[in-house]
Amino acid sequence: MNKKIIWTVIGLIFCALAYFYVSPYIVLNNIKNAAQAGDSEKVSQYIDYPSVRQSLKDQMNADMLQDKRGEQDHFSGWGQMLASSLLNKIVDVVVTPEGMTMILQGRGLKAIDQDKVGQETADAKQQHKPEYKAGYTSWQDFEVKIQAPESSKVFKMMMVRDGLSWKVHKIIVPL
Repeated sequence: MNKKIIWTVIGLIFCALAYFYVSPYIVLNNIKNAAQAGDSEKVSQYIDYPSVRQSLKDQMNADMLQDKRGEQDHFSGWGQMLASSLLNKIVDVVVTPEGMTMILQGRGLKAIDQDKVGQETADAKQQHKPEYKAGYTSWQDFEVKIQAPESSKVFKMMMVRDGLSWKVHKIIVPL
């Protein structure tokens, strides 16, 4: 009787550890399937929008400041403030359930406007299947690289543990 209990406990521990390891892959599969189906509501369940917005704003502002580092004139400060404000508004508009679904489909940000104009056929959607590469960066951080077949650009999606599940907290877009 004791051996049954011990083996049951060992089996339960093994199953819990296996789920703990496999859980980001399960979430990634759910995100991929929802994105390919165009189900923005399901994709939204796995995204921490405030964190993603802030990470994109920080990334774009840092890139803009690096580009303008050598320029020093009276209007550069005003230009940077205006550009920063404009970028913040653009990120707020793009980081929506529909925008994130487009990014996860491996399509560029230009496709967001094009998709609103007309719906794609099944053949066109099949051409947009991106390649996903994923792996742990630490025990609670998971990185996914998304590459569209027609582009050499690679989007990175960083996920963190959220209880027993995972949430996207950062997206790195190639600028």
